Amino acid sequence: MLAARSITRLRPAAALGAATADEPSGPGRFRTVAGVVLAFAGVSSAGVATTQSGQAAGAAASGAALSLVIAVALLGPRVARIALGALGRPLRRAGGVSGFLAERAASAHTRRLAAAFTPIVLVVAFVCVQLAAGPTLERASDRQASAALRADLVATGGAAGLPAGAARAVREALGVTAATGVLRSAVVLADREAGEPVLTRLPVLGVEARGLSGILDPRVTAGDLDRLTGRDAVAVGADRAKSLGVGPGDRVALRLGDGTRVEPRVVAVYGHELGLGEFLFPREALAGHVSAARDQVVLIRTGAGASSGAASGADPVAAVRKALAPYGGGVAVRAATPDDIRIAPPVPDEDNAMIVIGVGVIGGFALLAVVTTLALITLGRRGEFRLLRTVGTGRRQLRRMLVLETGLVTVAGLVIGTAVAAVPLTAFAVAVAGTAPYLPPAHYGVIAGAVALAAAAGTLVPGASGGRFVLGRGAR
Repeated sequence: MLAARSITRLRPAAALGAATADEPSGPGRFRTVAGVVLAFAGVSSAGVATTQSGQAAGAAASGAALSLVIAVALLGPRVARIALGALGRPLRRAGGVSGFLAERAASAHTRRLAAAFTPIVLVVAFVCVQLAAGPTLERASDRQASAALRADLVATGGAAGLPAGAARAVREALGVTAATGVLRSAVVLADREAGEPVLTRLPVLGVEARGLSGILDPRVTAGDLDRLTGRDAVAVGADRAKSLGVGPGDRVALRLGDGTRVEPRVVAVYGHELGLGEFLFPREALAGHVSAARDQVVLIRTGAGASSGAASGADPVAAVRKALAPYGGGVAVRAATPDDIRIAPPVPDEDNAMIVIGVGVIGGFALLAVVTTLALITLGRRGEFRLLRTVGTGRRQLRRMLVLETGLVTVAGLVIGTAVAAVPLTAFAVAVAGTAPYLPPAHYGVIAGAVALAAAAGTLVPGASGGRFVLGRGAR
């Protein structure tokens, strides 16, 4: 309706003149102003996301993506000219006569080119934003867990775990310099997200302070982990401490796994919270509030003692197994891995599949819009194609021109859509993980392939309909 507003106000004679006039080369003043405002709003929202955490950062990043996609749609002809400036010359060189025709047709109708790649930008930006958030957090969690792990061995007791005495027995084994049991539990935190009160359930680790610095490096930024003892102490992740406004010496109100309300004193603030969780407790603070106070793993560090043990013919692994022999035959000793301390295991393949399916369904509907838009644009160019055939352009040249135009639209849509997605994703990744965003190459390859197929279906199928519709044999 907005597009037809100016035409409906014209008198019939003036409307006939407008029908034969050249297509405007750029967007109108209103579209330009609105597009610039929305682009500024999108970049500003991304900037706000970098100062937030959790759901607030995700909401700000999503708002930035939406604003930027709409801005691209409004500023489409200007964006199309920029894309042609970068891709026009390679198109002419690669395509010969057909490349020249494709470049000139796109240059003469930048609005049409913008209308063609805008739905592709929408698809690429939406799917990239949805699929990249999880892998970005997983990758950051893996890196932080790897950086925090100093133990070289781990002892496990099967599904039942190991009792508290197992860690003490391991410490006395020949070649062992430090050992701590790891008890997993959860706490509930009352906090505010975007100004609204929320209850957040967070997984936590319970560890023993004795020799902890030789086993874990949480990257302490304030306080001292040696004070992580007793039932009235807790260490807090840096981002969570910032959001709660607490530091060493302050208290944090929490509910433990059995619902008990506690207010432990903060003894340290650390940076590797994506890998180790947002709270670290002394083991004894959690042991009385879980159904079974048994350690999932015992982390073991062998150092100078291991070297001296090895020199005397002793094997630290054998010594640890001997120390744990009284705790049953299900005990295993192996090399430690980041998953032994990572607060949340990797997302199961089934969950990843459900996410991909959900995004695929929504993205599929958007791809239908791509096919429909491109098909309508192609069918609307029948007069242009017939004129080219009349002046001597061959059918193969026209088909090759369509292929090159399809490539131009696809590449422009992918590049612009990726750039639009990169802005909010970078803001989200920096705010939540402190890293660059990450999308598995296989996922992006599927996105690019689906977009290319949709663009081909919307352009080449109507354009290669046996010469009966678009690529006619001559003027009619």
